[in-house]
Amino acid sequence: MAHEALISFKLLLQKMENDLGLSDLSDVETKVFLAISDLCNQFETAKTQAVLQHDLVASIGRATIFRAIKKLEVRNKISKSQNQHGAYSLAISTSLGRLR
Repeated sequence: MAHEALISFKLLLQKMENDLGLSDLSDVETKVFLAISDLCNQFETAKTQAVLQHDLVASIGRATIFRAIKKLEVRNKISKSQNQHGAYSLAISTSLGRLR
């Protein structure tokens, strides 16, 4: 019974990721994106140090997180803050719900 609930939950989560345009991201990229998104919801931008300390990426190595951030920038999911060094925000297309 618990397995069925977990399967249903995973399928729902997968559908939500597809709907949000996250299905083309790796697991690490998705976790980093969600960490940045969470921080942006709280503080408008996500500072690198806060991303590195976020619970979603706690088990991921520093270099791997930075590679994921770079890939997210290239894919226009996030962008560097123009006003703050070492800070990121969701790309305009992302915050409007039109993820690529």
